[in-house]
Amino acid sequence: MEEKFTFEAGMEELEGLVARMESGDMKLDESFDAYRRGVVLYRALKKMLDEGDAKIRALTETGEVDLTKEVGGE
Repeated sequence: MEEKFTFEAGMEELEGLVARMESGDMKLDESFDAYRRGVVLYRALKKMLDEGDAKIRALTETGEVDLTKEVGGE
């Protein structure tokens, strides 16, 4: 069974790829593959953030959530 892709898992993988590439220990072909995978991860993570942003904007524009008041505040 395939695990669901999460933002946290994607960030962890992307950070790992960046660290490996920055270390200079990868062969050239491995670096190209890592870069390609990084681009795929970046796009997927950006899409997730954009979708989350759109949800928050929709909620605040319809008046369902008032972000000007503090949680539990007065």
